[in-house]
Amino acid sequence: MYPVRIDGRRVVLREVQPDDAPAIFAYARDPQVTTHMDWAPHPDLATTHAYVESVIVAATSADRSSYELAVTLDGELVGMGRISVQDAEHRRGDIGYVLHRDRWRLGLGSEIAAALVGFGFTGLGLHRVWATCNPDNIASRRVLEKTGMVYEGRMRDHMLVRGRFRDSLLFAVLATDRPAIGSPGD
Repeated sequence: MYPVRIDGRRVVLREVQPDDAPAIFAYARDPQVTTHMDWAPHPDLATTHAYVESVIVAATSADRSSYELAVTLDGELVGMGRISVQDAEHRRGDIGYVLHRDRWRLGLGSEIAAALVGFGFTGLGLHRVWATCNPDNIASRRVLEKTGMVYEGRMRDHMLVRGRFRDSLLFAVLATDRPAIGSPGD
């Protein structure tokens, strides 16, 4: 499915464009933003350009299974949101998101997560959408809970991040839970 656009109450999630690289680099180079991510800060704009190109190639492939979307607020790119179909047969996928540090604590993370979950259920026909977060990332845990996701447990040494194993907290929501959670426009 291409192109994808998801309209939230305040944010719009849209396909990445080649000229998005400088705005993405603005947050992707920030060590505070990437502290809880499984990727290191981008060292230069060329790294971000390569990332943008890979996202565009994947978005236009015939067997697309990941939707990495630019998050815009009032037309300005402020982050990214992603939903990936992990297993089409079993109708499950996962989400992730990142925001420029200047946009933290404004409720945008919750809006992005809700929009991705909604798209997963209605646009992609998923039954289960899950996400993980670093146990130290209290803000992300709150976002997932606000989105209606249920804490399912701690996965020990789940990720190898910058040479060290890290635990992850697992959260999930089912399509059958959907009436209990807010839609992106709520």
